[in-house]
Amino acid sequence: MKHVMIMLTMCLAMVIGYQQTSPSITTNPHSVREVTVQAGDTLWDIAARSAQPNMDVREIVYAVKELNNITDSGSLTPGAKIKVPVHDVDSPVRAMDYMAQN
Repeated sequence: MKHVMIMLTMCLAMVIGYQQTSPSITTNPHSVREVTVQAGDTLWDIAARSAQPNMDVREIVYAVKELNNITDSGSLTPGAKIKVPVHDVDSPVRAMDYMAQN
């Protein structure tokens, strides 16, 4: 019985931790721009081109996926237009912080 309680507690802690660390994206139409997908582009390439040196590219990839309802990262079509977050060059903020609205 003790082992079952420990396992349940661990599962509950993981669920709560996941919910608190998973960013929730609410987009503002003024904080995004459209980018045309080029042949050979990946979400990582597009995010890396949009990122400032102090930004985490993984967060921008996540934001691009959320903004465009992309579930399969390998399904980018050349010529397609996708939205990417726009950030202030002088502001040292994370992509998720910039995108999130309180």
